Amino acid sequence: MQTMQMIWLVIHVFGVMVGFFLLASILKQRDSGYKSRLIMTMICCLIALVSRSLFIMAQNMREMIALGKTEYCGKCFANFLALAFVLSYYRIRWPRKLMITLFIINLAMFCVIMTCDYHSLYYTSYEIAATNNGNILILGKAPLYYFYMIFCLVEMILYLYVCINPAYQQIRVGTRVIQGLLIMAGIMPFLLLLLYLSGATGGFDTTPLGILFSVCFLFIAVNKYGLFDTVQYAKETVIENMDEGIIISDAQMKFLYANSAACDLFPEMKLGEGRISESEIQAIYEQAGTVIDLQNKSYEIRATEVRGGTQVHGYMISVIDVTEMMEQAKLMRELKEKAENASHVKSAFLANMSHEIRTPMNAILGMTEIALRGSLDDQQRDAIEQIRTASVSLITIINDILDFSKMESGKLEIVEADYDVMTLIQDVYHIIAGKVEENNLRLEIEVDPELPRRLYGDEIRIKQVLINLVNNAVKFTEKGSISLSVGYEKREDGILLKASVKDTGIGIRQEDLQRIFNSFEQSDTFRNRKKEGSGLGLAISRQLLRLMGGEIHVDSVYREGSNFYFEVPQRVTDEKPCGELNLEKKQIRVEQKNEYDNFKAPNARVLIVDDNLVNRKVAMGLMKPFGMQIDSAKSGEEAIEMVKQKEYHIIFMDHMMPDMDGVEATHIIRAMDGEYYKKVPIIALTANAISGVKEMFLEEGMNDFIAKPINYKEMCEKILSWLPIELLEEK
Repeated sequence: MQTMQMIWLVIHVFGVMVGFFLLASILKQRDSGYKSRLIMTMICCLIALVSRSLFIMAQNMREMIALGKTEYCGKCFANFLALAFVLSYYRIRWPRKLMITLFIINLAMFCVIMTCDYHSLYYTSYEIAATNNGNILILGKAPLYYFYMIFCLVEMILYLYVCINPAYQQIRVGTRVIQGLLIMAGIMPFLLLLLYLSGATGGFDTTPLGILFSVCFLFIAVNKYGLFDTVQYAKETVIENMDEGIIISDAQMKFLYANSAACDLFPEMKLGEGRISESEIQAIYEQAGTVIDLQNKSYEIRATEVRGGTQVHGYMISVIDVTEMMEQAKLMRELKEKAENASHVKSAFLANMSHEIRTPMNAILGMTEIALRGSLDDQQRDAIEQIRTASVSLITIINDILDFSKMESGKLEIVEADYDVMTLIQDVYHIIAGKVEENNLRLEIEVDPELPRRLYGDEIRIKQVLINLVNNAVKFTEKGSISLSVGYEKREDGILLKASVKDTGIGIRQEDLQRIFNSFEQSDTFRNRKKEGSGLGLAISRQLLRLMGGEIHVDSVYREGSNFYFEVPQRVTDEKPCGELNLEKKQIRVEQKNEYDNFKAPNARVLIVDDNLVNRKVAMGLMKPFGMQIDSAKSGEEAIEMVKQKEYHIIFMDHMMPDMDGVEATHIIRAMDGEYYKKVPIIALTANAISGVKEMFLEEGMNDFIAKPINYKEMCEKILSWLPIELLEEK
């Protein structure tokens, strides 16, 4: 064997070894979607290289022809499979018919070559010639041979087109070395085939050498640069298959890439067409942060800079389908509007209910108050007292419902102030003592004498909770006792005020302990069906305590009794101990204090405005003991005329009146010329006692507010507050 022939053999054997190592490397890689195509390509290359190695050692024409045909078993399909590999690697779909056509042409030529002994379509003659490169087979080429060589060149060009075309490479940013190796793996066989066809090789077939170079370049791409990088493939696959549209441009807004979702939304961006201009990319980029409509759906545009350090290399535009989110937002808006409308309807209903119930209750309570001032025998006085007690109970239920409404709407406010602990306890005692006595129960009150004398908190709401708990105990206790105990626990920022109300009543089943704090519910409904109440007392108490930062608890043994206890944080304003509770002393002090009606004002002029005759009579009857000069008006228009003719010291103005309500009448009075009209005290009389009405009246120009039914004590306090002091005289 000649030296040059030996060198060629060594080179081809080296190529075979590299090919086998490459095939082994590929087989060990995870499939990234293109593994099988590269394996088939490598098998074809190995067939060609092994056949060429054996061809170099062949000694006669018969062996050479047989090995030449075997070599074509690889060469006929290597180009096609290499093209299929790069198309798969770049995830490009060419028309199925085109790929089938290419395969059929290769298969047909393979069949022609394999049967060339029986025809002259591919080769016309065979001849062995001795050269410096060893014995070579000189073949006479038929036209079909040149056709197939040109076809092979076309396949190689298509391979290079896929590898070089920028429209197919944008998702491979960061893998330029692999791209270069794939290009070299295709360009070397192309150049060596051209060299062989030009005749410059003296008849020596250099195409297997091109295959050898391809194998080497692919070996480097697989083993050094991670051609089968699963992570990179996964990233690209995820981006390509995202429902979210992704558009990538360079720093000058030149189109680089769009995934399938973006291409569906913007057909002009279809891969490889490159028809979208920089201005169109800019137009999409400028819509970042907005929602646009495409194909009957809503999409949000987002833009992100692609940076390398401080330099902007390009832009990524995301097109996100927000149709469902927009529909949900629309639904939420509609639900919110419905909820707000329902809230308005409920508020209007509560206001109307309050007005409709309080108006007749004002007459009942007012008339009973007036009647009790007269000369009555014991039976008459007892009957009227019963009417007043029942009316007060009904008002309590109404107030519970309104308080609950305020809490539901978040409008119930906690008003904190300095207060005396003993006064609070004694007030609670005198409110509940009568009801306890009526039910033939014992009332025991115990207060820790070391409890600080003055605290800072909402005295009214704490008193309301205590009264609710005691009234609840009275309601469900038929015999025995009720005990109220008040203590405290020191804290860094004040104290934790603790109170407990125990009873010997019917108790609560364990399964009902949590349910009793639900709105409108009572435990053991069948047994308690005749008990009065709204079922809101405990729910309101718990909510009030939570608003003040406290909590309520309950322990109970069914048929033996219950213990409701709570704690609420309070600040201390006077640490001096409150001492022992003296209820008798309190009774004397309260009686002296309650001389709030021990005055008269014969020179005071008062105007009462109300469209309801009974309400006017009630107000005038309650004020009669003060000897004031009282006028009345049945409408806002009449009140305005009377105010023009006479100056009043106080105007009691009903809120809801036909034609002109109290607010409108107040506006007209305030708009009149003269200092008197701006300053005359106007006190609202209203049966609408829901949350926020007092603030509303003050904003509308009124000075104060009295809720119906009119509380005699409250009315006296308002008169004393607003009547000029020089008009007041002691009785």
